[in-house]
Parts: sequence; structure tokens; C-alpha cells
Amino acid sequence: MRVAITGGTGLVGGHIAEALSAAGHQVVLIARGVDQRPWAREVLALPHVSHVRTGIDDEEALANAFQGCEAVAHCAGINREIGSQTYQAIHVTGTINVVRAAEKAGVKRLALVSFLRARPACGSPYHESKWAAEEIVRKANLEWTIVKPGMMFGPGDHMLDHLSRAIRTFPFYVGVGQRRVRPLAVEDAARVLTAALVDGRLSRKTIPLLGPTELDFDDIARLVARVIGKRRLFIRAPIALHYVLARVAEATMTVPLISTAQVRILEEELIEPALAPDRVPDDLVPLTAFDEKSIRAGLPGPEGFRLSDLRLFATVHCNRRQLLTMCGEGTTIIKRDCKDVLEFVLDVNQYRRADLKVGRVHWIRRDGNTGLVRHGGRFMGLPAPPATLSFKLTPYSRLDFRGEEMPWPLRGFDGFFTCDPTPEGTRVTHRECFLLGPIIGPAIKALLGGWLASDTAAEVERIKGILEGSSNAAGGGP
Repeated sequence: MRVAITGGTGLVGGHIAEALSAAGHQVVLIARGVDQRPWAREVLALPHVSHVRTGIDDEEALANAFQGCEAVAHCAGINREIGSQTYQAIHVTGTINVVRAAEKAGVKRLALVSFLRARPACGSPYHESKWAAEEIVRKANLEWTIVKPGMMFGPGDHMLDHLSRAIRTFPFYVGVGQRRVRPLAVEDAARVLTAALVDGRLSRKTIPLLGPTELDFDDIARLVARVIGKRRLFIRAPIALHYVLARVAEATMTVPLISTAQVRILEEELIEPALAPDRVPDDLVPLTAFDEKSIRAGLPGPEGFRLSDLRLFATVHCNRRQLLTMCGEGTTIIKRDCKDVLEFVLDVNQYRRADLKVGRVHWIRRDGNTGLVRHGGRFMGLPAPPATLSFKLTPYSRLDFRGEEMPWPLRGFDGFFTCDPTPEGTRVTHRECFLLGPIIGPAIKALLGGWLASDTAAEVERIKGILEGSSNAAGGGP
């Protein structure tokens, strides 16, 4: 069976993909970019899994990605708004696009991941937009299932990740008081969704999902602190202060420690569903307790928050129109076929002989004409932090690169090679642009812009020398 998953590298989508892959099903992960979190990389590396890079704002691209799929799991969602990523755009308009694309592609089943307390007219844009998505799905010409989970935990989650990192980083913990929750293991949620997608169970049902363990959220934090071996001072603060902290976190962090939507969720607690009338079948009832064993199974690595978690120091946080570009370009004629040139560039271990900015190659993942490469950097002969680039080959005329994870202070990268046949050989043009933030970008461009321009021009000449066999062409060691 072939199943598509929007938000496929996220928490729920990734665990559905893991379950489907283990059962031998073909999985199509729909995600706009390449998520570099450890959990997401594990999901992308699963057998029977492919990745389509598109957002849920592109109905036509979604319809193409859904071709041949019998079912779609719609897991894409956000818990804070930033720029064009609004609740209306993602939860409402995005769901409209997913439903239309699924109907157009002939998909049979659709499962939506909503939220336990989603409901209309409650004063929370998050809750209301999730409810609007439910209503859109209920009107679809598909076999639909809506699953309404509460607070989830497990490998790749935000709850254990952010709690453990906060406890490792700060000498005290600011609690929310007696706010009860029933944490749900993400594996239990994935089991219910898989039954709906593969077996066709729960058709036209709206199912609430809660874990079996009920406790105060502050007690969850205490339990996490005990598991990771940290003793911290716990301070109780009013909900109003948590809203202030959430707004600060949203303004300063790439992924907020807590968002205003999450504060609202804790304020009204997570022990009772809203407008979820159908019952979970006995064999699918969540049974995973929230205890020291399940916490250990879901904990991320032993690290706290770092400067890179702040938007000021993150790889990308600006609208691309705010970013400054620092570019270099070079053109030369090489007496080799375009295929030879572009395949040489894609052989990064060889290509680094020509590009003196590329260090040790960590890994390359190629799937036909697209893929990813992660390599260390080099700057004027010195080692630099690693970067992850995606690439797309247009056989055999063009090769495009895009930065997916770039070290600070770089905010992104775009580059390409193009080929044009001439009577003298192949005219190869290479352009590369590094994206810089608006604060320190002008200084970096003033210092290094001239160097990059000359180095890019020299790079294509080094490629020419290597491919044409010049003895002095190689500029870097193995």
C-alpha cells in the first residue's frame, strides 16, 4: 500500500511513517524543507520512504505527490504563527488544499490529526483553526477519520525535548501550578492512525486520544528532572506570567520553549476532549504509561539550550527579502560533455579538489536526480563548521544547490551550474550566493565579497583543469 503523510518528518507523521515502513508499505513524506533534527533524519532514512519537497500551499504539487496513494495522513500543523505561517494558512487553507488534492488524485482515505480541545468560538485561534480543519475534512468525498490527541510524548517530541533541555540549562523551573494533563505516547497515536489508514477502520469517526496517566504538568517536569539526574528549584508562577514568557520565547527562539497556544492549552488542562463523540475501540486504547521508563525512551541527547536556539544566532530566521546576498560567478569552456561536468560536481569527494570551501564529506544521499549532501567547510585553508545542501539535477543541462542547514553566521545558500554546448566545448557557468543576516551581513560582505567573487571564478578554472587533465589543477588535498 502507498500512503502519503503531510508533515511527514514531524512527531506524529514520523511515527506513522516508521510503523508503515516496518510493515512494508510505501511511504511518501510531504515536507517543504529538509528537517535536520536527529529524529527527522532517522525517518528520512527509513526503507520504503521517499520525500517530496512541497508545502501544503501548493494544491497541484500535492495532487502529483498523492498519485498512486490509497491513503493520506494529514499531520502538518503549527503551534505558533510566524510570518506567512499562520493558523489560517496552515490549518485551514492547507487542509482545503490537501483535501482537494487527495480527491483529484483518487485517494480513498484521509486521516486528520487535530487536537483534543479543538472547538469553535472559544477565543483561541489555534483551537478554532483546528476545528475548522475538522469541518473541512468531514465534508470531503473521502473515507475520513479525525483523531484528536492531547499532549504527546516520545522520540522526536517537543515536550520531553524542551523540558529536559530547560532543566539542563536553567537553575530553576517556573511551574504552572495544578494543571492536569494525560500525556499520550505518540506510538499509541500512530497505532490508531495506522489502523484507519491501512485497515479502513474508524471511517467517519472523530476519535479523542488520551494517555492512561493523569498528573499535574509540574509533576511531569519533576519526573523528567529526576530521570536526567538534575535537582532544580521549582517556582510556581501565575498563568499571566507564562503568557509573557511565551511571547518572549516566540520573539527570540527558533522553536519557542513554550508558545502562547501551549499556555492556553495548559490553562484549560488536557484531561477531557471537546466535540469528539466517538469511542476508541478496545484494542486501540492507549496503554503506555507516562513513567520513568517511557521518559527515558523518549528523551533526546544530553544537551541544553544553545545560542543557536535563539533567532539572532540561528541559521535562518529572516524573511528571505531581508537577507543580504554575497555572490560569486565564474564561466569557462571545458572540453568535456555536460554530463561529465555535472556528475563530477555531484561526486563531492572529487569535487572538493576544485572547491576549496568544501571540507570532509560526512555523507551523500542521492535518489535519482535529487538528494542531500553534508560536508565540513573550509575557509582560507582552515576547517569550518559543516553544512547540509540539497541538490536537484536537470539532466544534463543544470545542477541546483540549496542550503538546508548552514552554520552561523550564514543564513542560507543558493547555487547552480549550467551548461551550454559550443563549437569549442561546453560553456560552464557557476554561480553561488551565500545569504547573510541584515545586522552583520554588510560587514561580512565588505570583508569577503571580493574574495568570494575571485574564488568562484577560480573554481570553474580548477574544474576545467581537473577534467581536462592539467597537472596543476587540483587546489585541495584528499
